Amino acid sequence: MRNLGRNDMTRLEGMFNNGLDSVSDKQVERAATRAERKINKLEGSGIPGSLEGLWQDIRLLYSLITDSVRGRYKVPYRTIGAVAFTLLYLVNPFDLIPDIIPFVGYIDDAFVVSLCIKFIGTDLEKYRKWMQS
Repeated sequence: MRNLGRNDMTRLEGMFNNGLDSVSDKQVERAATRAERKINKLEGSGIPGSLEGLWQDIRLLYSLITDSVRGRYKVPYRTIGAVAFTLLYLVNPFDLIPDIIPFVGYIDDAFVVSLCIKFIGTDLEKYRKWMQS
């Protein structure tokens, strides 16, 4: 993420780490609902090819939280907190770099998604295998 300054990256990492432990059950459900609306809206307008990999990761995170909320798949609560925080960050119009700025507006979102995937990598891989079985 070379377009984010070191201070921005440190700030986002701090927000992510603080968010892991402070996400409530209600926020988890709200993250799933709001993410679904935003995902449907964005998919309807078309995803640029350059964001396809990031988009697949976001879809997988959304699927994980949805299966967890519905009781179909169990993961540690800290993993759910990380995914919920990430999805809430993505749907928040007031993030570090506003999404209305073409392409550049998604740099901070990509960074937060990559932090989440790094943090929950093992659980995400287990979930991916569970989905394929």
